[in-house]
Amino acid sequence: MFLDGWKLYSLKRKLQKSVENSTSNHFDNGNTQQIGIVFDARYVDKSQMLALAQDVFNGYELQLFGFSNTKTSEDLIENTSFSTRDFTVFGGIKNEALNMFLAKPFNILISYYDRENVFLQFVTSQSKASFKVGLPVEDLGINDLTISTDLDNITLFKIELVKYLKILKRIY
Repeated sequence: MFLDGWKLYSLKRKLQKSVENSTSNHFDNGNTQQIGIVFDARYVDKSQMLALAQDVFNGYELQLFGFSNTKTSEDLIENTSFSTRDFTVFGGIKNEALNMFLAKPFNILISYYDRENVFLQFVTSQSKASFKVGLPVEDLGINDLTISTDLDNITLFKIELVKYLKILKRIY
């Protein structure tokens, strides 16, 4: 119990420092179009996120990572989820697949969660993505674009996402 509290405290401090020291990563990584999605697997199904990504970013390289309290056997095989156990007491990341995800220079990172979760927020803040899009959670300034929709209304989120990414010339 004490260690879980310390872990949350450490991550919140690291998150705050990350936000204070953040600079936008507006680099061009060539013609490769890479899209990353971070989502809360407790409230949104992975298949819904995959369908959203394939509808909007057909032909792009996609990678999804979900936060869950329990990992399924499918997640363990594919290395597509993380939990509180993947973080050390001092806020370090123990999950090698998650470290590789964070180091990847995505063109766009979609953060699809609407509840305050220090683990998801920390992962979003640590990503090397050049452009971050998400739902409004807490105004930490993590995302470059915030789309205000309900978590359950993926269709509206998709419509708004496409509209704004075209305006900002992030997709064509």
